[in-house]
Amino acid sequence: MGNHNKGKNPFKCPHPSLLSKEKGVRVLNSTTNEMGGISQEFAVFMDTAKMKALFQQELPDCLSGNWKLTNCQIQHPRYKTYLNPKSRNKSFLALAYHLEGVNEQTQAADNRILYVKAYLGERSQTEYLKVCADPSQQGAVLHIEKLGMIGWFFPGDPALPWLSKVLDKEFIRNYFADFLLLQYDLPFIAIREIALSIINYRPEIRCTYRYDIERLAGATQTLYGKTFADGSGAEIHRRIVDLYQHMENRRENFVMPWLLGYDYILHTLWMDGLDGIPLLDIVNEQNADRLMARLARHLVDFHSVTIDGLETISAEEQLAEIEKKCTKLQNVFPGLSKRIKAVLVNLSEQKPDTPLGSLRLIHGDFHIQQLLLLDDNRIALFDFDELAIADPLVDVANFSADLYTLKLGKCFTEKLIKQLFTAYKAASDNDINAAHFAWHLRVQLLTRAYRAYSQQKPNLEYLVEQFLVTAEVGYVDGYVEKERSK
Repeated sequence: MGNHNKGKNPFKCPHPSLLSKEKGVRVLNSTTNEMGGISQEFAVFMDTAKMKALFQQELPDCLSGNWKLTNCQIQHPRYKTYLNPKSRNKSFLALAYHLEGVNEQTQAADNRILYVKAYLGERSQTEYLKVCADPSQQGAVLHIEKLGMIGWFFPGDPALPWLSKVLDKEFIRNYFADFLLLQYDLPFIAIREIALSIINYRPEIRCTYRYDIERLAGATQTLYGKTFADGSGAEIHRRIVDLYQHMENRRENFVMPWLLGYDYILHTLWMDGLDGIPLLDIVNEQNADRLMARLARHLVDFHSVTIDGLETISAEEQLAEIEKKCTKLQNVFPGLSKRIKAVLVNLSEQKPDTPLGSLRLIHGDFHIQQLLLLDDNRIALFDFDELAIADPLVDVANFSADLYTLKLGKCFTEKLIKQLFTAYKAASDNDINAAHFAWHLRVQLLTRAYRAYSQQKPNLEYLVEQFLVTAEVGYVDGYVEKERSK
């Protein structure tokens, strides 16, 4: 977690690549419209212009004249429906609105996040009463019955009741000085000022944020917190501790932010910040070869670490998962169905036969936004929530597929991918197969297509088709043939 977000709007939507990877979404065939499979009853919630107007008319602070909305953006749509008609009334749409506005009294910017759940029929009333049965939620939950929705203004979140505490500056001022730093034998901080920024908020799952602390002496320190809805943070803490122990004093390892500890009561993981430049901001045509070579060496070293207790993910499981996701895409986009099926048949026929002994530690969410270039030219790596045991090419393919989402230009994107793969193959002691890399890359590209659907991105069908085109042909075809001929 690097110190490279200073001065940004604390409620600004994170980069699209940081958006959630939702699971378990099903799609009704009978009542869908052009909104990428969203049933007509829920379509209005995906129309930001209409929702901005509706909120201006319905939200209490807007009605009182204290708040005027100027913009509305959507993050983390999660659409849950049921194929069984008897269960259809259980369907719901959950999403977060990033609302930009102005305080009408002071004319100062007043931006907020509103987490909403929308239901069919009269179910919103039932859900509202269910939530209000918890005394802590009374007065915190908003119900707009005519829209069939309930909602919470951030940091209110029914699954993260401790979030409002860790985001309270006065609480955290005392918490840092009287508990966190003392517990881990760190020096006392006399705090002058604290600035809070929200890095990524995934409703009912977790929230990542940063505190920039100005000391009385004038120096600054940055701390990051990640608060979870469940106890998963404790296991992530254990894994990071293991990583530290294994990677300490290794010459080619990634730099990791220093772990301060995990608070079991607040379900919060605390880490120190690092100073550096986001790799995405500095990579260019002139330095790409050098940076990809260093990145490959770090990644090979990372993959050699052994950590116990991680899930093992086989190629068979990856194929089964992408087949399920593609079935949903075929239901929503019947015009693309045959082409999607052809790619799936090809993936099934060319599935790598990777021995269990060749599986290694993988990061699981390896992309360029997770990387920071430090002053000593080493690269820092962040976010260890998705560690697993799998073919290490999963990380290389995940990084490569994500580049296609960044609008770097096709030529430069493919140059980076070739440079990283070539450098990784040269640095690795394993027998790295270009055809296996191509297979994993296609799986990751189809995953991006599905993620675009689950997040209901603008120009959705076009976006899905572009990922499909790359998965169908891919730049790697010619490169694979060249590798095979060597």
